[in-house]
Amino acid sequence: MNAVSPICLTDLAPALRWGKPDDISDILCHDRLVDGWWHSLPLPRVLDIAGPTWLSHCLARLSIERWDHLSLGEFMPTLRELAVDMDEIAEPVRGTVLATAGGWDQLVAATPAAMRDWGCPEGCGVLDVVSTAMWRAVHPFTRDSDGGPAPSPALIVEAVRTIANWMPESAPEHVHNALAYLTEATGADKTDGYEDPPQSPATRAIRTLRALRANREEENPTAPSPAAPPVELPQRTRSPLLGPGRTLRRPAFGPPKALRGEIANEAAAERPPLRLGEHPLVDLLDHFFRSWEELERTVAAERLFAAEPISIRVLSEQVQADLSQIRNAQRSVEERLLHWLSSPQGEPITKHLGDISEQLGTATTIDHLISAHTDHPVEIPSLGTPLWRVIITLFTDRRLHNGWLVAGDPNRLRWQTRQLLSGQPDFTEAGLRLAKLGIRPQSLRAWLLSTPGVSIRDGYVMVDESVTLAAPIPTAATAGHASAPVQPPVGTTAGGLPIRRRTTVPATVDSQPGVASSPRCFRAPDGRWWHRVDVTADHLNGAPVTVPPGYATHLGLQPGRLLCLTAPGADLLVLVWRDQPAFDSLRPLLRRLSAHPGDRVFITVNGDRLDARRLAATDLSDHGPTSRALHLIGYTAPASTDEALEIIARRISEDETVQTNPAHLLDLLGQRGDDDIVAELRPTLYATH
Repeated sequence: MNAVSPICLTDLAPALRWGKPDDISDILCHDRLVDGWWHSLPLPRVLDIAGPTWLSHCLARLSIERWDHLSLGEFMPTLRELAVDMDEIAEPVRGTVLATAGGWDQLVAATPAAMRDWGCPEGCGVLDVVSTAMWRAVHPFTRDSDGGPAPSPALIVEAVRTIANWMPESAPEHVHNALAYLTEATGADKTDGYEDPPQSPATRAIRTLRALRANREEENPTAPSPAAPPVELPQRTRSPLLGPGRTLRRPAFGPPKALRGEIANEAAAERPPLRLGEHPLVDLLDHFFRSWEELERTVAAERLFAAEPISIRVLSEQVQADLSQIRNAQRSVEERLLHWLSSPQGEPITKHLGDISEQLGTATTIDHLISAHTDHPVEIPSLGTPLWRVIITLFTDRRLHNGWLVAGDPNRLRWQTRQLLSGQPDFTEAGLRLAKLGIRPQSLRAWLLSTPGVSIRDGYVMVDESVTLAAPIPTAATAGHASAPVQPPVGTTAGGLPIRRRTTVPATVDSQPGVASSPRCFRAPDGRWWHRVDVTADHLNGAPVTVPPGYATHLGLQPGRLLCLTAPGADLLVLVWRDQPAFDSLRPLLRRLSAHPGDRVFITVNGDRLDARRLAATDLSDHGPTSRALHLIGYTAPASTDEALEIIARRISEDETVQTNPAHLLDLLGQRGDDDIVAELRPTLYATH
């Protein structure tokens, strides 16, 4: 039944009942709504006429301008009943709430007056945050059921006003009509009584970073066997405003593209030139990048140090270069940066990375990074990129997670945080305890409030044990493990993939086993070799993924070198041979495949392109040992014991000459290191042979 809800706005916001009508009507007046509509008109009807963006924006203004002494939960009681996951909030509001309030519940319990003292990032003000909360309150009364992320109505209004300010008179009539519709629907033509502070270009850069997400998430079908040929599927159309999980990015509102070059030139002419020596780190990197070719600098700016790296195909269209030229430039950029950072010339940057890493601790926000050094917000002239963007890319000991730069596994760090807060310590004592984890004083309050179940009351830190937080899964020590030692930061690859100096002299290529002797490597009938990756939670968080030396050698990689590979969706993956060969991170690929811990992903490389197939984790308890063994090589079809032995023997051989003698096969698998396959086969082979 589609009955219209009789609820009026005063039922949703009781403060309107005792407010002065003139104060309310100044904000809630609408040309298509009757006077005093908030007392009588059903809320769904109001939303049909005026729209949720306009109403949410108006309610935020009322809360801030008229009732800033009331918490959001008192002004809009339904907010207390909403269970909101922060992943459902669009950037940059999401990052701002995490870094200030700590979470949704803390936001609802706060007053707008208190929010003004939070020190919100310049790219996202109190109005942006409160209007997002109001949107969540009114959204259940709309006819929208797409379940999309909660936008900020204040930002939508800003976007419409920006378009209106820059719309040329020569634009087609239907464009003007569309703008008029948006202006009326959002109320963007009305002047707000409350305005956030003006925003500078640096603010817009920070605002853009709020949309930083390691990778794009798009569905990709999986095949049961890695031997199956890859199937090219058309990718769905993707809006530039959509990020991972189809969450909204914060748009960088600005002039039309046709005018941006002209305005940029005018701004550059007005900007005083940097004085040599005033910003030594910027001078050093600028001197380094000026020696590069123009295409290399473009690749560095658009892919290596960009907040949201663009694909190789898009970049090739923009600069009118072949894909091979872009890939070659990418390899050159990676290797030149690697060698420079390892040289005496790059030592000041390497030392700065170490100093800043120590200063920021194991968990920090982007804003703390930007303000950690006077050179960080300064733009590198030859690159057109601020120094902090370069620094965040060069970090090897931390990953961006929910608005936080975290060293190691963020889930493990939050679990350890709660373990150290037992006994309700006061705020000072909590800081001393968390100092053992590397949490610095400047990040302490925000980190506590962003940890599930943790709150601060009357100067004491409380842990609500009813809020579950899964204990971290014990894993072997890796660079992604919170307690594992971190190598000195030396550099990184595109999109934040770390480059580290080799700490030991690797074995020579000639002494490495071949791919047929390498564990978890299997040859498909078409001759391609596939390598199995057993997905863990650390891998999904960006931890390195080691590969057997024999497989790396098969791909043409040499010790001390790196190999840039293009994965499905034009994502860049880097295989580096330091003390052992490893992918710096497979997170972009794993996210694209919708992988989960326990899944098996099989990868193969042809030239500089990487293909992958996911074999989802399934309950194999009702399968026989040979079936489980075949599953480990990516083969899922039923087979008898003898057929299974022949299939496995062929998959680990260089040619068609195979021996299916059970004892010989078990010995061969054991020599390769495939102990899991041996464990499945040995009982049944001894029983049947």
